[in-house]
Amino acid sequence: MSSNDGVNYESSPVAETAIDGTEYRIDAGKAGTAICVSTRPAGSWDWSFVCEARWDGSELRSKELERSVRLQLSRALTSAVQEA
Repeated sequence: MSSNDGVNYESSPVAETAIDGTEYRIDAGKAGTAICVSTRPAGSWDWSFVCEARWDGSELRSKELERSVRLQLSRALTSAVQEA
């Protein structure tokens, strides 16, 4: 997936968090087999698809995201899974 074609921004995300003035949104993608990561500047309405990532149950994996961002997104996703 190279665009937001598979992301329904009208539905609730799996997880959402803000990192350094950027809001990140994690959604299920490709029939639930991947994670879609999108961003928007804080206070903005429009999400932009960033990449697909893989979730191994404890860590989000993606070459497109910086390690520090992946770690923070992993924590947000772990928290969302535990709350579900």
